Amino acid sequence: MFMIACLTTTAFAMPAWAADEVPPAVQAFLDSVERQTSVEPTYESVEQDSDGTVTITNLTIAKPAGVDEPAVTMKIGESEFSDIEDEGDGIFQIGSATFSNMTAEVKGKDFAVNVAIPEGSAEGWYVSELADNPTPQQAMRANMTSVARRMSADKWTITAMGQTYSVDGYEQTWDGDPKTGAGNFTMKVSNIAIPEAAIAMLDQGGMLKQLGYTALNFDVTSDGKVDVQGENIGYDFNFGVTGRDIATIRFGFAAADIPMSVFNELQKMQNSAETPDINALMPQLQNISISGASFRFEDASITKKVLPMIAAMQGMDEATMVASVGPMLQMGLMQLQNEAFAQQTMAAVTSFLKDPKSLTINAKPAAPVKVSDFMAINPNAPGEAITRLGVSVSAND
Repeated sequence: MFMIACLTTTAFAMPAWAADEVPPAVQAFLDSVERQTSVEPTYESVEQDSDGTVTITNLTIAKPAGVDEPAVTMKIGESEFSDIEDEGDGIFQIGSATFSNMTAEVKGKDFAVNVAIPEGSAEGWYVSELADNPTPQQAMRANMTSVARRMSADKWTITAMGQTYSVDGYEQTWDGDPKTGAGNFTMKVSNIAIPEAAIAMLDQGGMLKQLGYTALNFDVTSDGKVDVQGENIGYDFNFGVTGRDIATIRFGFAAADIPMSVFNELQKMQNSAETPDINALMPQLQNISISGASFRFEDASITKKVLPMIAAMQGMDEATMVASVGPMLQMGLMQLQNEAFAQQTMAAVTSFLKDPKSLTINAKPAAPVKVSDFMAINPNAPGEAITRLGVSVSAND
């Protein structure tokens, strides 16, 4: 919600204009909001003081319910923008922005979710207008909403199904080229707290309580790099979810040569409520190159708590069950037709279960693999694909 709030409110951060005129940045971002949400935002007032600070009151985005979509209403009580500069080439910098009394309601036929964020802010925020007859790069840059040196939000609450959840905060950083949006980024959502009453409602069997988890707290993190080369874009990112005193799951992915035109076509389909036709986009996707992917599980306590429970369900003790995993896994991996990979995986899993610290699956090909190369892989020779993609499994590293 905070990111959409940033997208919409930034539109009004411009020097004084006549009452019957719409500043270029305002019109550009109103158009951007409408493109991405299919809804025209409304507001009560826009005022500018003597030092150029712009204040917007009661900005609202109200999207009615669709056939299979809930109604969404967002409101921002007050938005204040200062130190606004025209950087040229359709780029505007907002030195500082603050948002207060942000709320969102998502309401479906059988559910309602309400979000309240008291305060949010942005620093060094670069926004872009959409040019006439834009290139794919210009179109995509105009839809980037998080090109800011820093964005943050204080503690917020989420209410759903009679339960209240809390989040301690959100913070995002970026450092790169304002014109293209390329650069390095980090993101963290701190302490998503799920209270005991909500856990009891969701886990009616009481398994989490048996494991000793009476309340759940999660952190979500991400970091990476966006690279822009002409009309292609590349991503190299990591994403992680940490359940405090439970475990952390991390994902990583790196790809390049992604045509920006694909993103723009998907945006058009979304706005027209069309289902994306992947087959029609496939010619543009053929040259995308993938240089790596990873999955990592880092244990904090849950494995040692779950193993005895699973063993008891199978009528075994923990040691016997752990000893039986290797042979069973080896039999299953025989279908992959790659003996070295099967042995490596069996050793890693066995090592992890005996001393659970971490388990990692990596795919690191010797050279980037194009989508067209994936399409040419023989499905009857999975072992060759494992070797070509450089797939490996390791434990406790």
